[in-house]
Amino acid sequence: MGDIQAGQNFNLFLLAGTTIFICVILHFVYKTAFKSKKKEALKHEIESDTGAPVEEVNSETTATETRVSGKTKKRTTWKGKSEFSHPWLLKNLKGHPGTVLLVDFSANGKFMAATCDETLATVDSASAAARRRKPRDRRRPPSAPPTPSTPQRISAEELVEALRPHLLSPKRMWTLGYPLEIDPNSSKAVVYINPPPRPRPLPATTWDVNAPEFVPGSQGDSGRGSLGSTPRSDSDEEADTVEHLCVRCDKMFRMTREGEYLKDEPCLHHWGRVSGDCRYSCCKLPLGARGCSTARFHVWSGTRPGMNGPLEGYVRARSPRGGVYAIDTEMCYTTAGLELASIAVIAADGRLVYKSLVKPSSPVVDHNTRFSGIRPRDLARATKTLRDVQNDILGFVGTDTILIGHALDNDLRALKLLHGAVVDTCALYPHARGFPMRRSLRALSEELLGRIVQRGSAGHSPLEDARAAMDLVLLKVHEERASRSRMTNQLPILQPYDPLISAA
Repeated sequence: MGDIQAGQNFNLFLLAGTTIFICVILHFVYKTAFKSKKKEALKHEIESDTGAPVEEVNSETTATETRVSGKTKKRTTWKGKSEFSHPWLLKNLKGHPGTVLLVDFSANGKFMAATCDETLATVDSASAAARRRKPRDRRRPPSAPPTPSTPQRISAEELVEALRPHLLSPKRMWTLGYPLEIDPNSSKAVVYINPPPRPRPLPATTWDVNAPEFVPGSQGDSGRGSLGSTPRSDSDEEADTVEHLCVRCDKMFRMTREGEYLKDEPCLHHWGRVSGDCRYSCCKLPLGARGCSTARFHVWSGTRPGMNGPLEGYVRARSPRGGVYAIDTEMCYTTAGLELASIAVIAADGRLVYKSLVKPSSPVVDHNTRFSGIRPRDLARATKTLRDVQNDILGFVGTDTILIGHALDNDLRALKLLHGAVVDTCALYPHARGFPMRRSLRALSEELLGRIVQRGSAGHSPLEDARAAMDLVLLKVHEERASRSRMTNQLPILQPYDPLISAA
């Protein structure tokens, strides 16, 4: 009985072992056949997309990263990865163009890479290099000079309405030095001159320890407080002479009332302005240095600080004519001061309205060619006088005509014209340090218009300066229009709560 039971157990073990062996063989056969079919399908798909034969990739030969013990942190040497058929099949995971076929580490073992579908069969190396991201140049490009700009022209009617808020009041005109009439029907005017402060060096003070003691009323004193002077009577030559301040070297000089110099003394001066570092722009010498230019005579402007008047020979318009014009004049120095030598007038649309050379009424002392552009040959062929120019100007300038200019007070004094409707670009674009400082037309034109004026050695051009003043005014008008349109289109951030509006 025991032998029969042992034989049955042996048969059971034999049957179980045979069954397991057959299952293993069937599993191995099935796995081998399914894997070959999968390879063939993948190979066929890649060949159909790229058009190039794909080498068989043996998955068993691909190297895998082996882990070492926790004590040693060194990695084993990375074995080379399989080479793909196309160089662009190795893609970064960011923004790959097609379906991901395989994800693995790159050849150097540092980055995660993927193989993706590629629709392009061939890729040019030049185009591939062009598609690479170029490094960003963080250096700031050099600033280019501003391009000259001309504001858009508008009609005279629209310009008149836009300029009404910028018309100078009589009080403002008085402060800026504009000529104002004394009586409504007279040809006499009065001018108040408030000159800008000039930087002057402190005078060197010397003391004489051996000087005699001053006693009022003592011998040698006339009672006027000047040591060593002699009494003068009303019939003295001093009654026939006047003393003026030279506008170039700030020295006092004397002339007769007929315009003759009592002393032939040259004028040693600096023609440039004083910059922020207290140096002259003409020769870069410090303030107070000896002049770098020499003129034959001293000159004066024709006015003195404070009240000037009554001044004769002024005219004004009597009837309205409308319109907007920009005026600029150039002057030369005569024995009577600055006198008109050239004038240019342009309209609101930029066309030239009037231009002429003017013959001064007094003898010319200095043509001031560096700034005025006037030469002796120019005045030699000038035929019109100041009276002729006044009649021509009043032919198109009326009481309501708006005149535009830069430092227009100087031009109206040279023209001897009384006018109340004026727009001055000095007041339209004030100086940062306030009155009486004024910004030059050259600086305003270069900064706001990108246009360079008054830079040539031939002197200023009244036509160029008048157009620059007109363009500066047009630029201001366009800026105000744009600002008003922005304010109109902008909705308020916070609105007050109104029960009636909310209920409606």
